[in-house]
Amino acid sequence: MAKLLERPEELKVTTNIEGTPLTIARNGKPERITMIYKHWHESEQLQSQEILKKCFRVRTSKGLICDIYRDVSSNLWYLNSICD
Repeated sequence: MAKLLERPEELKVTTNIEGTPLTIARNGKPERITMIYKHWHESEQLQSQEILKKCFRVRTSKGLICDIYRDVSSNLWYLNSICD
């Protein structure tokens, strides 16, 4: 079961040329992504603006399983939820 964060946490993410995440950094501590379980696209309507997201469920080298996404318009990455 994924625990949705009250507010998405901004991440620093490195990707390959196709945009697939390779590492994430939370609080300045980098973790290598060891597995991508799935990826999908979402759109969200906020006020009068549509936000497109490219989402991934990943496992990190420290064993964290989480959902992250990239806001396509701003190109910023966020941690959205942490899985049990």
